[in-house]
Amino acid sequence: MRLSEKAIKRLPLPERGNKIHYDEDVPGFGLRLTKGGARAFVVNYRVNGHERRLTIGAWPAWSATAAREHAKELRRKIDRGEDPLGVKQLRRGDPTFGDLVEQYLSIEAQRQKGFAEYERILRRDALPEWKHFRAADIRRRDVIALIEEKAKTAPIGANRLFELLRRVFNFGIRRDILESNPCALVRKPGEERSKDRVLSSDEIRMFWMALDGPHFSEHTAAALRLILVTAQRPGEVIAVEWHEIDLKEGWWTLPAEKAKNGLAHRVPLNKTARSILTSLPRVSKFVSPSPRDNQPMHRAALALSLRRAREREEDALEVNGFSPHDLRRTAASQMASAGVERFVIGRVLNHVEPGVTRVYDRHSYDDEKRRALDKWDRWLRRLLSGERALVVEMGA
Repeated sequence: MRLSEKAIKRLPLPERGNKIHYDEDVPGFGLRLTKGGARAFVVNYRVNGHERRLTIGAWPAWSATAAREHAKELRRKIDRGEDPLGVKQLRRGDPTFGDLVEQYLSIEAQRQKGFAEYERILRRDALPEWKHFRAADIRRRDVIALIEEKAKTAPIGANRLFELLRRVFNFGIRRDILESNPCALVRKPGEERSKDRVLSSDEIRMFWMALDGPHFSEHTAAALRLILVTAQRPGEVIAVEWHEIDLKEGWWTLPAEKAKNGLAHRVPLNKTARSILTSLPRVSKFVSPSPRDNQPMHRAALALSLRRAREREEDALEVNGFSPHDLRRTAASQMASAGVERFVIGRVLNHVEPGVTRVYDRHSYDDEKRRALDKWDRWLRRLLSGERALVVEMGA
């Protein structure tokens, strides 16, 4: 559709929230309509792979013709490598919290591995409350009120929000936008305890069977199973790409830039892991693709799928109180019970070894890792088949 005065007048209002109708001539140029009837011209574009949206102005104060010409000029700047929204934000002498967050995300956070999670938390929990506040006006009491409200339903989530807010405000100080950090002297609202949840044999069996039900997608079920059978981190499992998998030789090569600790890692693929991967359709370069775009599945999707399955009236998942990361801990615990040395388990888990020894010890421990994961796999397959002589097998 080509945006014109006549076309804009005919556009229906969305039933909720807002909707953007894009122009067919100018890439990224569109009109945003809200449920309340507000209309504004916007331009969408990407910087360093991340989507940005700049508001041109409200209709009818801006005519469709004037907005289109301005959008064309913005596109020319974007094509030259400029970031119009970033320039606009940096030139403001009195930025809002929303401005500060956008600068933090585009300048600093995008270089960090947790960028997607940081952006999700800020847009969900902070921007709806403070977006239009002057950043310098936010006080300690505002921080306390926000995180305590979050803590009513998600204590640990409130801690993560607080930690991220502190980063954002420190960024503002470094950029000479703020004089002080309102998070100073504020305590985390949630009590964090050392996690020690390990699934029992019966719980492992019930969990595995539940993944075959209608409440888990094929790729979600596969990702959860791979965490358990490989003992790797959930975030690293969902980010794996097919070119990192060698099914013939039975290896998954995790590059340093994807590893949480920045250390490259070779993961032996045991029989069950190879079976899971072989059965998956290759619909994307990612083994666990997002259903909405050509990106990996979001880590939160795994925890959300478990929670929703537990909430079903028909008890789709009868195992309570565990997270995707607990599957990794369960595998490590079972390997320890089998007599696998703690040092080897650490190599399987890709833990950083303390001290100077790790600087000189370049041995990959591939053989030891494979024996450990194969032993765990034999035990798991006997458990899932219903056999009872598991103690003997794990000690073999």
